[in-house]
Amino acid sequence: MKKLFILGLCLMAVAGASAQKSLVKEVEGKAKGFNADYAAARNQLKPALTNPETQNEAQTWYVAGTVEFGDFDNMYGKQAVGQGKEEEKAAMGRALINGYNYFMTAFPLDTIVEVDKKTGAPKLNKDGSPKTKTKYSKDMVKKLTAHWNDYVSGGQYLWDAKDYDGAYEAWNIYTSMPANPSLGSDAPAVPADTVIGQMCFYQGLAAWQAEKLDVALERFEKAYANNYHSPQMFDYAIGVAAQMKDDPKIIELAETANKLYGDTLSNYILIIINDKINNKKYEEAQTLLEKAISMNPTQAELYDVLGILYQSQNNLEKARENFAKAISMKPDFVKAKFDLGRAIYAQAGAIDEASANLPTEEFNKVRAEKVTPLLKESIPYLEEALNDSTTFDDARLLLRSIYYTLDDAVNLKRIEAM
Repeated sequence: MKKLFILGLCLMAVAGASAQKSLVKEVEGKAKGFNADYAAARNQLKPALTNPETQNEAQTWYVAGTVEFGDFDNMYGKQAVGQGKEEEKAAMGRALINGYNYFMTAFPLDTIVEVDKKTGAPKLNKDGSPKTKTKYSKDMVKKLTAHWNDYVSGGQYLWDAKDYDGAYEAWNIYTSMPANPSLGSDAPAVPADTVIGQMCFYQGLAAWQAEKLDVALERFEKAYANNYHSPQMFDYAIGVAAQMKDDPKIIELAETANKLYGDTLSNYILIIINDKINNKKYEEAQTLLEKAISMNPTQAELYDVLGILYQSQNNLEKARENFAKAISMKPDFVKAKFDLGRAIYAQAGAIDEASANLPTEEFNKVRAEKVTPLLKESIPYLEEALNDSTTFDDARLLLRSIYYTLDDAVNLKRIEAM
């Protein structure tokens, strides 16, 4: 009885394995032709992808990939004749990615040992190793290369659907497929560096949107290495480096960008100069500013930074002079207005501090005749700075201090309520 029971279990296992393999073949047949139901085929095949009897078979993954590419082609055809739906485009991008990944799983499994029909023994190579052949690889290579360019639009579809990880993966497949060893000599030709560079830039944007900052920065640098040069790319790269608080990388990128675009754009030299100021390399900052101003004498931002340089060295009069010049060149320059208001406030503070040890009567006279007028003079500039999110917090803090010092309860209450 025990022997019969064990035999029964073995027969059941064989039957189960046979059923799974039959399922794969059945799905392969259903996923062909104009009336193929790819969604049903995908769902029907799903168990075979994890079943021990079929998950290590090349055919399983070949059929799974074929379903995905077939579904993509079906949806693509509908889009081409105006019958597709906008929401299907993201599914098209995902189908391309799934098809690729399934084929990549199938390739190493697609090895069949050739057998001598007369003897049943394996055929051997000259070195004594078994001679092998593939069954599905040729068709997989054909499908992949035929859809290679589709990964560009597939990534765009996923980007539009805010599937940034998917967009990154689709574009990564596009850039890596020419060097994929599974495709051998039939792999698509490597496109021009600038094309690869542009796709790397798109990948960087996708990674940035997915909040994978280190990946985004690596892709932006890869774009530059592949001759994709644009101020926009550097701006994004610098922005990502700033989010990562990687100051050395910010300066490195700014210096590279400034060599390329410094003749027409001043934003990169400003980053470099601000770094010099922050590190108290005032002479170097002065030299760079003088050169930049000689090339762009009407650039308001340069005079604003020059004012910051003077203020950093406690030359508040020269600082005020340059902040005012920046505003005269660019009347809506909110940051320069904040900087001017802050410089005037600093003058008031310096006078107040210097007179701290005077007798009370003299101290009050200095405050009334010098400190208070300066504080009042700074107010309009700082009030305007409240209209910009980049200067709001600092302006509010200074105004709170000013209104408190001036004993202006009404405005103090207004500022504190913000």
